[in-house]
Amino acid sequence: MSEVKIIHTGDLHLGMTFKSLRDKSKLHRRDCQDVFSNIIDLCIKEKVDALLIAGDLFDDPNPSKSIVTFVIDELKRLKEKDISAFIISGNHDPYNKESLWFGYSFPSNVYIFDSNNMSSKTIGNLTVYGLAYINNAKEPLENFKAEENDNFNVGLVHGSTVNLKVDEDPEYSYRPIKKLQIDNSNLDYVALGHFHDLLEIKGKVKCFYSGSPEGLSFKNNANSSVLLVEYLEGKVTVKPIKTAIREFHTLEVDCTKLDNDLEIKKVLEKNKGGNKILRLVMKGSPSLDLQLDINFLMKEFESKYFFLKIVDAVHIPENLTEDETIRGQFIKLIRGDIRKEKDSQKNKRLENALRIGIRYLDKKL
Repeated sequence: MSEVKIIHTGDLHLGMTFKSLRDKSKLHRRDCQDVFSNIIDLCIKEKVDALLIAGDLFDDPNPSKSIVTFVIDELKRLKEKDISAFIISGNHDPYNKESLWFGYSFPSNVYIFDSNNMSSKTIGNLTVYGLAYINNAKEPLENFKAEENDNFNVGLVHGSTVNLKVDEDPEYSYRPIKKLQIDNSNLDYVALGHFHDLLEIKGKVKCFYSGSPEGLSFKNNANSSVLLVEYLEGKVTVKPIKTAIREFHTLEVDCTKLDNDLEIKKVLEKNKGGNKILRLVMKGSPSLDLQLDINFLMKEFESKYFFLKIVDAVHIPENLTEDETIRGQFIKLIRGDIRKEKDSQKNKRLENALRIGIRYLDKKL
């Protein structure tokens, strides 16, 4: 059998708003579209047989017309090169009568799975099994087994391998997929979507989450990619190809032993990059001598990143003395309010008030 090549991607979430990126939100929304165009370019460059999209191509079941027509125009470029595309819906763009899947016509090289059960479509030596996303509870691979043949048999599924980060995000419990079901599927490769980072599910069958090809939040790893999957003489090889335009990074700085912000400035300078989206979290319990001015740091370093967020998560030192002095009584009063306050933002304001107040008292007394 001749070689079969596919690109596996998913979870592009086109149309996502990225409100947390504030004035850069529209730019990053455009980044995601540019990445989709780059994936089409990669399919053409690699001369693949098909592009597989494992759900959540769109962030919403009713995205704007401009985004849908953009996707359709890009898929037409594959048609010109005789490259097929297989698409399944996901929990963000489910297959129902009110969704985009019923309101637009896609090119003839695009196959959109519309059944609630696994069905197949064959082109040449490639057979793709997939199913539409209609509800959260469906077990996609329950009692499923692919037909015996000499083709490259691929499963295209949007769902959750059991207990995949459920504690971190309840959404990961949607559409459970058991490892035994994968092993017994008789498939050569399972192309998963729903989890946003590259992840291999190790077992008898090659099985991967491709992850999102462009970072969507600080939860994502920096090296977002697609997977180039090749099948030759019964052997499957999987190669990640980085596609990310921007990179989400989170760095933590323990400020406990710091007396000034010089170390923080060194971290910001060392990690700068025009394509980086950085969240810097300042932690620990530094002395009251440390003066943290986030606005000042932002003004100095914001232009050196695509987007910069500095989080003040430091706490007041535990060794502050509560005694009968004005200083001691002030500490006791504010600490009492801190212990009673359950709102984290109000709690932080009280801690800052204590820090500033003590500095002021130490100068005056």
